Amino acid sequence: MAASVPDLPADPLVIRLAAGTSLVRVHHRDYGPIWFGPAAGAPPTSRFDAPAGEFGTLYVAESLTGAFVETVLRRANRIVARPFLDQRAWSILGLRRDCALAQLHGHGLVYHGVTNDICAGDLYAPSQALSLALWKKYPTDGIAYRARHNNDEICYAINDRIAPGDLEIVETRLFADHPKEIDTLLRQHGAVISPTRPLPDLGKAG
Repeated sequence: MAASVPDLPADPLVIRLAAGTSLVRVHHRDYGPIWFGPAAGAPPTSRFDAPAGEFGTLYVAESLTGAFVETVLRRANRIVARPFLDQRAWSILGLRRDCALAQLHGHGLVYHGVTNDICAGDLYAPSQALSLALWKKYPTDGIAYRARHNNDEICYAINDRIAPGDLEIVETRLFADHPKEIDTLLRQHGAVISPTRPLPDLGKAG
């Protein structure tokens, strides 16, 4: 059964990002940062994904901290494997056009008839249903919300009304090249690198 959604107001309460605004995305180092998921035919797995693939969603944040907690620490995982980190990068993306996002934080929650559970709850069906309802009702470009594991941070779920050509890759940095910065982010959130090491290959023992 489909999740219910609130009766939305006639007009959305929006956050407006001007052309030239910088966005931060954490992603696998082997893939580009501009990707609206999920893949064709794949089920929705992220909070504001379209329930049946009606549109694609790009997840970014206002800052590296927000992008980091929403990806690396997204399930409150406080022990992180070093190989996982070494496979990641972060990119700065620049908007090439103005962008309007439904505000699902602060007074934008009650305005749209929801609580913060929509952004922080364990169940994704309600947030995915709301994302679809917002997309159908308003000509907005996505949703602005607070990161679940650090609600000082603002994140953005941008739908594919923003085309890949509306975004510029300003720069990309590998986690492996910036260990001090990444270790600082881990410490700030009480997370640590896993001490586990791969088992030796006993077949090669002399």
